[in-house]
Formats: sequence, structure tokens, C-alpha cells
Amino acid sequence: MQRTDIYKNKYYLLILCVIILLFFLFLFYNYQIKLNEQEYFLDNNLTRIRNEVNLILNTYNTSANAIFNNIINSKEIKRTIKFGWEFEDRRDNYRFYLKNNLESLYDNLNSYHIHQLQFNFKNGVSFLRMDRPDKYGDNLFELRETIRYVNQSKQKYFGFDQSRIFSDYSYIYPLFYKGEHIGSVEIGISFKAIAELLAKNFGGTNILIVKKDLVNRVVFDDEKEKYQQLAFVDDFLYDADIYKKSLEFPIGILQSEIRFMNNQNRNVIKRNLDRKIDFAINSKISGKYYTGYFIRIEGINDNINAYLISYLPNDSLRLINNNFNNTLLVSTFLLILTIILISLIFYSNSSLRYMAKNDQLTNVSNRHHLNEVLTKEYERKQRNNIPFSFIIFDIDHFKRINDNYGHDTGDIVLKKLSQLIEANIRKSDYFGRWGGEEFVIIATETSLNDAVAFAEKLNKIIEEYSFIESEAITVSLGVAEIKETEKIDDLIKRADKALYQAKERGRNRVEAIK
Repeated sequence: MQRTDIYKNKYYLLILCVIILLFFLFLFYNYQIKLNEQEYFLDNNLTRIRNEVNLILNTYNTSANAIFNNIINSKEIKRTIKFGWEFEDRRDNYRFYLKNNLESLYDNLNSYHIHQLQFNFKNGVSFLRMDRPDKYGDNLFELRETIRYVNQSKQKYFGFDQSRIFSDYSYIYPLFYKGEHIGSVEIGISFKAIAELLAKNFGGTNILIVKKDLVNRVVFDDEKEKYQQLAFVDDFLYDADIYKKSLEFPIGILQSEIRFMNNQNRNVIKRNLDRKIDFAINSKISGKYYTGYFIRIEGINDNINAYLISYLPNDSLRLINNNFNNTLLVSTFLLILTIILISLIFYSNSSLRYMAKNDQLTNVSNRHHLNEVLTKEYERKQRNNIPFSFIIFDIDHFKRINDNYGHDTGDIVLKKLSQLIEANIRKSDYFGRWGGEEFVIIATETSLNDAVAFAEKLNKIIEEYSFIESEAITVSLGVAEIKETEKIDDLIKRADKALYQAKERGRNRVEAIK
């Protein structure tokens, strides 16, 4: 009676522990669902903003092509550049002439945030910057890979570029005059335009950040002051002009809120910037949720040297968190009932699993489980060249034992033999009943010589053990080690053959076949 009470007590405590554990797992699972919903929502918004940026850039792409094809790629402009290249003593005159011809065009382009129109010779030397006409003659090949690429490959380039003055989305075209390559022209779109269009469509505050080492290496010293150090990551600077302009929009976010978000998520930001991927961060500030979307801007050779960041208020995160809390309140009772049902099923299945892998008489592994182990060890051998050996043995004259003492005694012998073997093998070895009075040992990480020595030891232990009064019990053992190109069936056949030889040669012995 006392034993029954103890059993019920333990069962109750076990179920109680399982319920508590699964309840917390359920909490964790629902929390993960909430995180997944947040991630899904943030990813969708990230994709929307990325698509909007691409749409804006594609629109400017069309505009840049139209400007180049209809205006810049004219014989007069290219002839001026050609003469500027050939007649160095009159180069300033040609520069002045080209500047005067393009001033009205440049003023018009500037009103649409196309603020860079620059001409370079084919050797990378700058000829004319419409935005800084007093700065010319510097060689850009060492500083700007894009200029070098366009002039050397004679192919156009579209993408992010850090010029000596601006961080732009640049459209750089090679120039040809009468079939001769003479240089290149760059049409640069200010990211201020992209930031303003994003603010009109989505609201929020937008920032462009650029790799510090790129700015320090390329930008003129007197132009670097507009790039400010970020507080939350050391190796990026932000464009102060774009940031200040973005704060003027009515749906912008306060500087203090942006600083809080960046500081709270600085490790996530640093990690993802290093990975060079698009990503989002979020923070809860004074009961409101805000999100920062980091959009990478690809440069030449898919280099990522700049990010456009859009900070937006995010009420959807509040709804997701409220749904999470409501789900927990409603589902607690149902969870407990489900856990009890699962626990009962588990105990039922546990018994079935044990029966599927173990011999019902001896409680050691059955043939099905041993075949699974053989397959696993064989695959390990193929992967890592780790040897294993197969030992098969049966009881000598077992039929005589059954005939003389009865099947119940025969069953006792099988059980005692199983217990004896299990007590004398390594933890890494596998032992089981192959069928009838046949047993198998899978000796892992064991060569043939070691397996034979092990089998000899077991043979002696069995011979000296008293199973039945006045009746000596012995076994015959066959040993084989897996070969390099051998299949499992071949290994078993060799071990069987070795067992047969042991019986043919007098029983109560070990035989091995290499």
C-alpha cells in the first residue's frame, strides 16, 4: 500500500514538473511568435522602403540617361573636352568656355538635386567641376575606383560613389569624340533628394552615413566639415546637411529619440553594419514604438560604403505586443489541458519505443536496433575512417539445454548471459540479441586484434560462470572487422563464417576472419 502511494506521489510530482516546464516553454514559444511577427512586419517595411529607394533611383536613372544622351553627349561639348586635353596651354580657356555653356543647365539640374556635373580626362585628371569650378587638375584614379573603371573599361557606371565633395548616387559615362575615348562625365544625385522623397511618402527622419576611412581618403580637407562622427559606431560618419534638412519635416523624429534608439541598439547596429546587410532596429520610448531602417547603398564591385537610415514611428509594434499579452491570458487553461494530454501520450509512446528497440525476454537491444547501430557506425567509418568490429556468438548445444531442463530454464540462461555480457562490455559498445540463442556485440573504435582479445576474455568469463548446476555453458564466437570498401552485409557474412568455423573446430572458442 505504501509503495502504491509513493508511486502516485512521484507520478503527480513528475506531471506537475512537466506542466510547469512546458508552460514556460509555451510562454517562450509565444514570445518567439511575437518576435517573428515583429520581424515579418519590419522586413516588409524594410522591403517597402528599399523598393521606394530603388524606384527613386530608377527615376533618376532615366533622367540621367536623358541628360547624357540629349545634352552632354553632344559634339560641341566633347570637342571642347578634346581640345582641352590636346592643348594644355589653352586648357583654362576651354574649361571657362565649357562652364559658361553649361551654367544654365547646371542651375536647372541643381534645383532637382542633381548637384554634381563633372568632366574628367581619360587619364583621370579632373577637367571641370560645375559645383566647384575652381577645383580641377587633381588625378582621381588613385582616389576613385569608379572613375578609373569607367575610363579604363570604357563602360558606364551607376551606383554610390564618394566624390571629393559629395556622397552621391553617381551616373558616370565614358565620352568618345570621333571614335576616340577622351574621358568621362559624372552626373551626381544628392541623397538629400532621396531623403526628402522618403519623408514625403513615409514621414520620419532620414540620415546618410558613409564609411569614415573613405571620406578621410577621398574628400577635400575643406569639404570634410559637413561629415560628422556618429556616436553609436566609430567607423561611419553622417552627412550633417541631409540630417538637418530631414529634421525639418513635420513627421520627423526628435534628435533625442534617435540618439536613444541608436545607443540602445548599438551592438545590433555594429554587427549588421559589419555584415553589410539591410536591417531594422526598434525601441520603445515613453510608451511609443520607433523603428530605424538601414538601407545599404551599393557601390562599385558591390562594395557597401554607405547606408541610408530612415527613422519612423511604429504603432504596429504596440498592437503586436498587446496581442501577445492577450494570447497568454486566454490560452493558459487550454495549455494545461494540452500538456496533460501530451504527457499521457508520451508515457504510452515511451513504452512502445522501448519495445521496438529491445528484446522482450532479455531486455537487451533487438536485431532491428542493432541494424540501426551498424548503419550509424558504418557511416561514421566512411566519414572519419574510424574502425569497428562485429562479434557474433551463440550458446553451444543450447537445444540440449532446452530439451533437458525445459524452455523456462533456457530463458533463464539467456537472461543471465545477457546480464553477464552487459556487465563486461564498454559503455561505447553495443550488445543485443540477434535471434534465438545468437547474440551480437558491435565493438566501436576497435580493430580486429583488439576485438579478438575482447572476445577471448568474454569467452573465458562465460565459461567460468555458473548458469545451471552440473551443466557447463559455453559459447562460440566469430569476429570480423569492417573493411575499407566492404558493405554491412559482407561484414556480417564474414563474422557468421568465423562463428561457423568456431563450431566446426570444437566450439567454446573464438575465430576471426580478416
